[in-house]
Amino acid sequence: MKKDSGNKMTILRAADKCANFLYKFITPANLLFFFIILYVASLIPLLWIGCYNYPVADDYTFGAACRNVWMESHSVIAVIMRAATRAWEYYLNWAGCMSSSFFMALQPGVFGESLYKITPFLMIGITSISVVFFMRAVFIKFLKGNSYLVYSITVFMLFVMIQCMPEPAEGLFWYNGSLHYTFMNGISLFLYGTLISALLEKNVHRKRRIFIISAILGFIAGMGNFMTALNVGIVLALLILALVIGKKFKEQRFIIVPAVVSYFAFIINVTAPGNAVRAATSNGMNPIKAIFASFYYVLDYCLGDWSGWVVLIFVIVTATLFWNVSKGVEFNFSYPLFVVALNYCILAAMITPPLYGSGNIEAGRIKSLIYIMYILLLTLTVCYVTGWAQKRLEGAGIAAVKASKEVALSPNSKAAVAACIAFLFVGSVLCVIPNPEYYTFSMAAVDIINGNAKTYAEAMQERIEIYNNSAGMDVEVEPLPVKPRLLCTSDISDDSEDWINLGVCRFYGLNSVSLSQSSATNTQ
Repeated sequence: MKKDSGNKMTILRAADKCANFLYKFITPANLLFFFIILYVASLIPLLWIGCYNYPVADDYTFGAACRNVWMESHSVIAVIMRAATRAWEYYLNWAGCMSSSFFMALQPGVFGESLYKITPFLMIGITSISVVFFMRAVFIKFLKGNSYLVYSITVFMLFVMIQCMPEPAEGLFWYNGSLHYTFMNGISLFLYGTLISALLEKNVHRKRRIFIISAILGFIAGMGNFMTALNVGIVLALLILALVIGKKFKEQRFIIVPAVVSYFAFIINVTAPGNAVRAATSNGMNPIKAIFASFYYVLDYCLGDWSGWVVLIFVIVTATLFWNVSKGVEFNFSYPLFVVALNYCILAAMITPPLYGSGNIEAGRIKSLIYIMYILLLTLTVCYVTGWAQKRLEGAGIAAVKASKEVALSPNSKAAVAACIAFLFVGSVLCVIPNPEYYTFSMAAVDIINGNAKTYAEAMQERIEIYNNSAGMDVEVEPLPVKPRLLCTSDISDDSEDWINLGVCRFYGLNSVSLSQSSATNTQ
């Protein structure tokens, strides 16, 4: 009996030492360092496989005109001018989003196919920086929350955004698709963060300059995809309404500049002659049906398909950390139900344009954009509701901590965060082993390790050499031996009149291009 008691005491002492070590180790600064390491490490396979990336589909269609100018003149200015005229042609003949079409015409492969590898660097980069910029503006500059905890939530959110993205191939690796949606969404987040900075700025001259920068960002976003452009219009209207209700519009009257510019750009966008041309080829929903369907899709996709256990872990960690953040802020978080409903409606409004335009949201790039905004709005909602609960349960009368760095994690918070992190690692191993494509990074790692990414790149390089040496000729190429999930969203076919084939022809100046008939048959 004494031996058993001694063993129990030894185990209890060991457990107590582990707990003490854990509580000492889990500090706001160490948590932030951990999440940064986790996020950066998870990006390595994505950026690695990005080095094997090559243009596909619309990259050729949009980039053909600029590529021809580059090959003739090697003048960057001439290429930019051609991109501007290409955007105008697109505006007149297909769709109004001129800022997107301008940048899509400048896809990196125009200046050399090897430059296309910067695509995932660009898309992951703008998503990461814009999200950090926005979260900093809201939670650190406005709420004056603890920077370590706010950035910990932000970096963990980025991990969930990138690694659990439903269609990362189109959302991060395909330049044309990701530029139109992911990149433009990043521009809108920069806009929101800049607007908050301008509203908080005390110096009048600096405030004006920041609002001018906001106007430029608003113009670019307003002339991008309809989902982001509509989102910008709604957020600007809500900001102006809040200023009017709070009787602060007069002192913040310069916000009218980015608002007018953004709405002007949006109006130009939706009234483009090309929109009618495109609408004639699609089967969109009527406006009323599209609105109601958008509310359904928030439930079906966002709260259904995209709210797995990883998102649940993220919600628990976010609520736990923000409980501690809210102790150090003076904001009262008075309207939780309104904020929940508002964020739901903002997300639904974002889904409405593609339903109205094409009748569905099945495109991978659209799903990826909706997912990014879902995770962001979910984070804002969880933080607001948590802040409301903390102020009500622990007493709003308690003085807020003035120095945000003084906020410390409670023992219960440390235990909850430690348990969530442990569950995340164990659960990830259990999911990745049977399903290597569970995360974006594991999807990339599989094709790097088995050599598919390298094989694909070599096959694409062989094709490019053939294309570059066959101007004006009819060309047949072999089918790709492999098609990595993240790199090959589409390919040419054995039909020389296929739109992708025609885009390749225009890009390289070929008479025609198709897959080898015999090889295509054998492959099937």
